[in-house]
Amino acid sequence: MRRVFLAIVVVLWGVPLQADQKVDRLAQAMHLSHVMEILVQEGQVHREELDETLLDKTGGAFFEAQVRDIYDPDWMQKQLTDAFEAGLSDAQLDQAILFFESDLGQTIVALENSARQAMSDQAIEDMAREAYDSVKRNTTRFELVDEYIQANDLIDKNVQGALSSDYNFFRGLDVDAQGDDQELLAELLSQKKSRAAETEAWLYSFLLMAYRPLDETQMRENIAFSRTETGRALNEALFDGFDRMFNDISFRMGRAVAQTLRASDL
Repeated sequence: MRRVFLAIVVVLWGVPLQADQKVDRLAQAMHLSHVMEILVQEGQVHREELDETLLDKTGGAFFEAQVRDIYDPDWMQKQLTDAFEAGLSDAQLDQAILFFESDLGQTIVALENSARQAMSDQAIEDMAREAYDSVKRNTTRFELVDEYIQANDLIDKNVQGALSSDYNFFRGLDVDAQGDDQELLAELLSQKKSRAAETEAWLYSFLLMAYRPLDETQMRENIAFSRTETGRALNEALFDGFDRMFNDISFRMGRAVAQTLRASDL
């Protein structure tokens, strides 16, 4: 019986992981469930801001319930895992898993998530921004963060994603009125320069704080992975998944605001 059991174990371990199993393993290595928890918390902060600025604090339980349904962490994570499955080959999934399951990969994920959660506190975000404003640009630390940002095209991709998200929010807000899309697009594009400056400041503030514990060798290894074919494919998949997720969320948030306004008028 012992020999039979060992033979079964050998056979099971010898079976290659299917693509969806690899995607799940990568999601686990990247702690995506924790990322979704952070985004859900940020969604509630966004709800409070919209309630104050657009709803004059009349949203109440009706608006809160809609936002809770919109920020569904399981659905949100699926947008990313679907993007991984579509955008990475089996070999790239293997390489990405290898990197993120390594000690360095796990450290980077933990540092990024911790920093993202910390910066939800406005006081900490202000401190990170002050640190960025005062840091010397010719230090190795700053140059490595800058190289990482450039290697992943983080500023342009985040700006494009933010503008697209805003566009979808206003589409949801104006879904029945059928306003002029060209006028809306022109207005949003006119803000591109200021959004780029805002995004640049946030990214440098965030990454300088998040990566502070990493030494130069670890930073260079992280950049080197970003420059590989797998790193580039993963970066594209992440942005594709996040863009689709936030475009949908933004449209539904705009629609929820419009529905809440109509309900309050009745």
